[in-house]
Amino acid sequence: MDEKEYEKFMTYLYNEYVQSQSKRRFNKHFHPMEFGHWGWEWERLVKASNLLRYINHHCSDKDEIYRTIQKERIARLPDEIREGARANRRMLEESGFMEAIDDYYDEIVGGMKMDHMPPQEIEVMRQLGSGEPEAELSALIYIVKSKSNSKYSCNELKVSRQLENLEKQLEQQTQELKELKENSEKQPQKSRRWFKGLGKIAQGSALSIANVGLAMGAITIPVAAQTAGWGAIVSSITGVGMVLNGVGEFRGE
Repeated sequence: MDEKEYEKFMTYLYNEYVQSQSKRRFNKHFHPMEFGHWGWEWERLVKASNLLRYINHHCSDKDEIYRTIQKERIARLPDEIREGARANRRMLEESGFMEAIDDYYDEIVGGMKMDHMPPQEIEVMRQLGSGEPEAELSALIYIVKSKSNSKYSCNELKVSRQLENLEKQLEQQTQELKELKENSEKQPQKSRRWFKGLGKIAQGSALSIANVGLAMGAITIPVAAQTAGWGAIVSSITGVGMVLNGVGEFRGE
């Protein structure tokens, strides 16, 4: 479809899935305290994402990672990211974003461009530790688009199910690290690929939470909420696509 057709398609998705369902399910169902909880989960994901960004950019090998970061801090990462990923999935479901993404993932990804991103996106990326937010965001869009026709395609397994499976995998990792700590004096070291995958999952979940929360007026960090529109679907799906990309790194370590 051409640009005008894509804009009409996305406007339809926003009106049909997000605007109508959010009025019925999101704003009425949740107490303001729930919004505060999502803001807290976002902040915790940001801290985890920035720690993993440091590890992946500045530690040359896994030995240096474990010399630099305490093992106890590393062991907490899977559980922290699981809680953030769960909060992200719930926000996507309750706001109507998830249903649109489940039904039209490849179609949305196929036409999205940097120009479609809401203006607050650059500041969100800065909060996530990016020194070149516009370039990094453009690269993320390219990566998500390139993966949409590969093994990450959601034609066979919907995004919602993939995110649920991810939470189980992270929970399993938390349990394994706990058992290793209890039964072994020397905890085996995780590979760099494990840290790289976790970093993508953390950053993608945080990116998605920020964009859905800002679009729905649920949270106001790191910038004030903008007028909701279909660009929020594009920005949230960029975060989701990054999460799915990270799952491949995480599982294959």
